[in-house]
Amino acid sequence: MFRLVAALLLTTSPLAAQELYGSARLSLGQSQTSGAPVALQGANGTLMSGRADLSFGRIATSGLYLQADLGLTLTDNANSAPNTANTSGSLILRTGRDAERFSYGVFVGALQSDHDNDASDDALRLLAGIEGSYALNDRWGFIGHLGYLNGTTGSDSVATVTNGIATGLGITFAATDRLSIGTSIGYLNAKMDAPATVVELWTLEARADYDIKAVPGLSLFAAAQYGESHQKEIVGPDDITDTTTILAGITYRFGGKKHPKTTDFSYIEPFLANTGGILE
Repeated sequence: MFRLVAALLLTTSPLAAQELYGSARLSLGQSQTSGAPVALQGANGTLMSGRADLSFGRIATSGLYLQADLGLTLTDNANSAPNTANTSGSLILRTGRDAERFSYGVFVGALQSDHDNDASDDALRLLAGIEGSYALNDRWGFIGHLGYLNGTTGSDSVATVTNGIATGLGITFAATDRLSIGTSIGYLNAKMDAPATVVELWTLEARADYDIKAVPGLSLFAAAQYGESHQKEIVGPDDITDTTTILAGITYRFGGKKHPKTTDFSYIEPFLANTGGILE
């Protein structure tokens, strides 16, 4: 009798037959920043950075999924741009439902960055929101998100509480069975200096991914990003900072074949880098 009840529970529960999936990604990038104001302590120049991302989760036969994303970035700024993050990390937790052609879910997470190599300039933001994706057909796919960001930018300044709205939209096109190309745009509107200063960040990315046929799950990618940080001043001219980034890397997908399509929050990093130090 107990065996029969247990069997019925296992077969009827939406989380009974779960499939483990995940991905690991390594990327290397070079960013060129220009137009940074004096308040950013000379953040102009070229910065090299490397990033590691690990994503893993479980998805049920019903499409319900739980997922965790970990990210770590190391930046070589030679201490010449102390208000630019030397390191930054992120943890995002997600849950939702993935159907055949669409998915929807919610996320919460934390984004942390360390500035000018001392503990007093650490910046921590908390993030929460909704996201979704839609596959028009086997070639075209869309993804979007809307989130809220809140946190602090270090103890060296007394008025650095920040909050804002983060949103974005992405489009991908499968040119062949192995090559996909895409573009995405991200927008962040945040308040600084509690809340005297508003910062707008626009980020545009073009990307290509190529699957390696000899190694299932392995792919290469290259991407170009352009970001503009617009700091609106109450007194004096606005500060506008442009950042151009070239990225290349490798991705390995493991576990189950079905991976829910979720949002990449790396476009928020320029905002973290430019609002974490003493002077802002």
